[in-house]
Amino acid sequence: VLAIGNPMGLELSTSQGIVSKKNRLLGGRLYIQTTAPIAPGSSGGPLFNNEGEVVGVNTAILSPGGGSVGIGFSVPSDLVQTIVADLADDGTVERGWLGVQIRPMSPEVANVLGYEEPRGAVIEAVSQDSPAAKAGLKKGDIILSFGGIKVDDLRDLTRAVATTTPETAAEVVVLRKGAEQTLDVTVGALEPKPV
Repeated sequence: VLAIGNPMGLELSTSQGIVSKKNRLLGGRLYIQTTAPIAPGSSGGPLFNNEGEVVGVNTAILSPGGGSVGIGFSVPSDLVQTIVADLADDGTVERGWLGVQIRPMSPEVANVLGYEEPRGAVIEAVSQDSPAAKAGLKKGDIILSFGGIKVDDLRDLTRAVATTTPETAAEVVVLRKGAEQTLDVTVGALEPKPV
């Protein structure tokens, strides 16, 4: 991949790398992790694949000392397109919110349930008065699908909820005490974090 930016005012600077991880979950958000150095001032620049397609928008680096150590993050282009459309529509970006804390299914639990691999998202906690609480989701439930989207891991659920328009109804299939149940949830709006 190629990252283009303006580090320290040096216009149209290019760096090269590979995609280390396509769906890196950080702070509840999904990013493309890349080894392409992204220096201060390069945020907002495009990340291109080998076909010349924009696959992301460069956003941040992980660096203990402030310089690039080959761990950069870009917002995936499909999410950027959604955000741009939201902004063009009414000047705001709304993200769906469920109100659960989740963790991955352990291999031991997967084995007991007869799954070849862990899947789903295990609910650790349900926020009071949240859409999840109102729908009847409980601690210990394993979310297997959300809005018709299969949940293989935490990223699947995070993305499915975030991209659901607030006040939209969605079916949630959970595994509770060994039996699948379908619950209806009305997705809430995620409150924006102050910058």
